[in-house]
Amino acid sequence: MSSTLALLEVLDRDGVVRQSLKVGAWPLRVGRAFDNDLVLDDPYTAPEHLRIARDDTGQLALTVGDSVNGLHLNGRTLAAGEQVPLPAGPHDKPLLLVLGRTHLRLRLATQRLAPEQRLGTARVLTQGLPTLLVLALAAALVLGFNTWLESEPDLLTKSLASFAISALAIGFGWAGVWTLLSKVFTHQAHFGWHLRVMLLAVIAWEALMAGTSLLAFAFSWPWITDFNFVPAYAILGAMLYFHLQAVEPLHPRRTLGFAVGSALTGLALSLWFNVQATDRAGSELYMNHLFPPALRVAKPVELTDFMQGAAELQTRVDAKAKKTDAED
Repeated sequence: MSSTLALLEVLDRDGVVRQSLKVGAWPLRVGRAFDNDLVLDDPYTAPEHLRIARDDTGQLALTVGDSVNGLHLNGRTLAAGEQVPLPAGPHDKPLLLVLGRTHLRLRLATQRLAPEQRLGTARVLTQGLPTLLVLALAAALVLGFNTWLESEPDLLTKSLASFAISALAIGFGWAGVWTLLSKVFTHQAHFGWHLRVMLLAVIAWEALMAGTSLLAFAFSWPWITDFNFVPAYAILGAMLYFHLQAVEPLHPRRTLGFAVGSALTGLALSLWFNVQATDRAGSELYMNHLFPPALRVAKPVELTDFMQGAAELQTRVDAKAKKTDAED
């Protein structure tokens, strides 16, 4: 029984193995001709594109065949007829070859195997039905409470029913689109993962809006709600990143960069639109969140100070109005 000397793998554009060939003896020949060990269906490769065999000294070497395109070996370009020795030590990495539009990886038996990697968080966190139900219940309570606050008492039942139908349609539609993307790119649905990411984002969003409004009212800090869209974009960026983790799990740095870039782009556009519309970077012209007076921590403003501030504000508004009329 012959032992395996190497494994030649055909990779797709994401680096995933689509075909593998065990090499039991040298030489190894690759190309479009039918008598090769690996026959390629790539019009940009030669009939015999490469040959790997031991040279006169016993060293494993690669020879490029009669090819007009040559090939790339670990990023190095090799022309037709060129021969190079192959690193085959235990600490050497597998060889990456590009022939035409075909990507190959040659793993030699003399090279040490890479250690086992832990599974990505996406696969682990998809298995959590009890947690998923808890998140769904929490999101339903939060959204239902907001609907109760914003609805007339006589129309509460109708508003709750209408909102529940809309939320279910939007939620399942959103998770369904991401599930379809996961199925296309990873051949796994990850529906529970996408649903969980969406519910966490909804809860975080509602907590952010309610928390900043309460703090702004309690401590008289209107700047908090004026700029709460900044952490809101962080939530959206995190949601995008974790969705992409189940769509493109092999490139976490790439997906992280895309999510961060998208959040920063959205933030920059919001700041620009705010300045264009109101000459201010913030999004709110005044604080419009009212809570029970018992939640107020900031000291009340004396009537004299309030009237003085109102008079100063009126002066500034009048001056700006006159300036606008003069410009018109």
